[in-house]
Amino acid sequence: MPHTSSRLTRFPADRTLVLGLLLGLLTMTLGASGSWAAPAAAAGTEQQGQSAPAALDHPQPAPHAPGRLIVFGIPGLTTDDIDPELTPNLYSLYSEGAGANLNVRTIGASTCPAAAWVSLGAGARAAAGQSSDPAVESSASCPPMVDPTIEGGQRSAAAGDAPSGEEDLTGRTGQIPDFDSVRAPNQGSGYAVDYGLLADQVSRSQSPDPDLESCVAAEGAGAAYAVADEEGMVRNYTDSAVTSSCRLSLIDIGAIGSDSWLNDPVPNYSYTVPVDVDRDVRIAAADRRLGEHLDALRQSRQNGSAQADAEPTIIVAGLGDSSAVPRLRAFILSGPGIEPGTVTSSTTRTPRLLQLTDLAPGILGIVGAPSPAGVSFDVTASSEDPEDRLDDLVTDATKAATIHGSLFTYSIVLDVLFYSLFILCGVLLTAAVIARRGGPRVHEFLAWTSMVFATLPMGAFLAGLFPWARFELPHLGLGISVVVGCALTLAVALLPPWGRTWRGRVAAMALFSVLVIAVDLATGSRLQGNSLLGYNPIVGGRFYGLGNQGAAVFIVSLFIFSGLAISWLRARGHARLVVIVPAVLGLAAVFVSGNPAWGAKFGGTIATLAGLLVLLALVTGIRLSFFRLVLIGLASLTVLLGIAYLDWLRPPGARSHFGSFFDQLVSGEALRVIQRKLGANLHIIEINPALSIITPVAIIAILFFLRYLRHFPQVAKHPGLTRFTDTWQGRLLEVFADRDVHFGFLAAATGLGVGLVLTDSGIAVPSTGAMVLLPYLLALSADTVDPRGGAATRRGGAGLTDDSSGLVDRR
Repeated sequence: MPHTSSRLTRFPADRTLVLGLLLGLLTMTLGASGSWAAPAAAAGTEQQGQSAPAALDHPQPAPHAPGRLIVFGIPGLTTDDIDPELTPNLYSLYSEGAGANLNVRTIGASTCPAAAWVSLGAGARAAAGQSSDPAVESSASCPPMVDPTIEGGQRSAAAGDAPSGEEDLTGRTGQIPDFDSVRAPNQGSGYAVDYGLLADQVSRSQSPDPDLESCVAAEGAGAAYAVADEEGMVRNYTDSAVTSSCRLSLIDIGAIGSDSWLNDPVPNYSYTVPVDVDRDVRIAAADRRLGEHLDALRQSRQNGSAQADAEPTIIVAGLGDSSAVPRLRAFILSGPGIEPGTVTSSTTRTPRLLQLTDLAPGILGIVGAPSPAGVSFDVTASSEDPEDRLDDLVTDATKAATIHGSLFTYSIVLDVLFYSLFILCGVLLTAAVIARRGGPRVHEFLAWTSMVFATLPMGAFLAGLFPWARFELPHLGLGISVVVGCALTLAVALLPPWGRTWRGRVAAMALFSVLVIAVDLATGSRLQGNSLLGYNPIVGGRFYGLGNQGAAVFIVSLFIFSGLAISWLRARGHARLVVIVPAVLGLAAVFVSGNPAWGAKFGGTIATLAGLLVLLALVTGIRLSFFRLVLIGLASLTVLLGIAYLDWLRPPGARSHFGSFFDQLVSGEALRVIQRKLGANLHIIEINPALSIITPVAIIAILFFLRYLRHFPQVAKHPGLTRFTDTWQGRLLEVFADRDVHFGFLAAATGLGVGLVLTDSGIAVPSTGAMVLLPYLLALSADTVDPRGGAATRRGGAGLTDDSSGLVDRR
């Protein structure tokens, strides 16, 4: 880091640093303390595509059921499967109740039915391994489920078949064979799995109805996996859970497709599902079995049994995938007090969306049992027709599936285009090409190419403004929407007066990116969610707030704009604004990123705050020693831990990622979480090495092609290295002759470096940031060249609108 002396504003170095730290701490504390709005309310409940306000202002927790709760599990069921003619029983329940899409992600890309049932019972992400019982013969990598052994007898449920009713096993206790191998994948997975938590919590609590027992009745192999304890012991196993006297009944209806599919295609199989499987036939069969259970329930109530006096609450959930292709699954909540509408939870903060781990605490809330997580089903009533509500759910699921299926393609396109830009820099910026083609022409060409490329990230976010998921060809609609978003971003950069200079264009594009992301986060992060560069509800790594790739674009754009703005202000003699503007802008960005009701980005907020403190230190002339850099890092971490503590003070169901992380620190789970996240980084490098290579490629381009290496005095001591760097004629040294722009670059680099270390799957932060930073630098390089072949543009002209001549910042 080069030495920088104080110039326009002179404060004692230590006092300035302390003042900056205190200002950041004070602003963050005061801002965060006033931002503890309820997550669901902060997310909003407006339904997309509505022509009239059909929903309530705020979702309401589902009321406690006066009677029993019956949960039907149909692995593979999607909202698109619900049809008034094909599935009349499902459609009737949906019409009378509330629905949602359900994320069923546990451990791995797709979720076996066995894993989903275990996760339901544990209230946590869990896997289910292949039984080693020789009696269970299967080559499927998605293990089949087996019924528990009862008094020496054992029944195995065939794939997709309904649970057999040949034996009377009502209320009996059983043992799932070889349960050690079933739970083996969860050992060392990084998730704490409390087997049978749901059943244990119900049995420990007192039933509000004296006619109902504090127990969980299980029917079918999947239900047995859900209630099994650590040893695989299953209590209250029955063939007729709908007539049980237990407060809660779990019923495995059977999977749609296959409940023991393969992860790899084999002969006579198509995408892991046998080619002779007719999905409509399986859906209709599942609906018929559901109808049989509902008829048995009605008959029981008509017979006047004590436990059947009150109408039960009914849940139908698509517990797991029906093949190795993951999808959002269906969720229906129907019963007394449940108005027709949609369901959400505080963990997703997204209308019409739940995740699998919401089910256990939500169920406990309905039956009146204590829940450790404090999560409830929040129902938003709607006056829309059932078909319209169902169309909204199908559209959401289609959008998620289209984005999920396009992620790899879009990532490859970005990678290839970035590598192409890298090759163009390496070829066109050579001394030979510059001499033959002319420097101004080469830099102009690279600048225009870079600006177009720099629109791609924002184009991916802005695509969420358009209803492309309702197109007959959603993939085509998505592509068109991305192109329109890119064109809109480029148009904003080219508008006069700032569009007359390259610095003005870069500043406009950077500020536009910051504002779009900030406004999106403040209004529910709808552009971040279900975006090609955001996060996807099928993956379920994050459902709200600022994602890794969005954080990268946000950080780079923030500090590049700040550097250009400081330069513009300083050139016009605004000495105080040189410090005030970046401080206010940076602290506002930290607040947007760190507010648990908005960005809720722990590592990204530390990265933004660290970059801001570096920028303010450089602008005010403070020399950044190693000790002070460490101090900046510790101060940033302290601020975020304070926010996490305040968030942790809220009820468990209202906490964001901040409060959850602090709870993990308190409970001792933090080390396990950190290990899992490190593993996720390594996994990304394995499955997508093209993404991880982008960062070193960008560093090479900046150091050599743009000749930033010549900035360091040590390079001049090595003539061979000097001759090597002179192979290229990049103009970054001329750009950084304006030290304020250089300071913005250093702040951006600091933010990306901290983001690499502290964020989940952090390798995506510097890689995505490089896709914006390198194009910005290439575009800025074009403004240092006079198109008439004369002197380089002075910093006044390198401001936002002016065109002048002469180098500036000879301070």
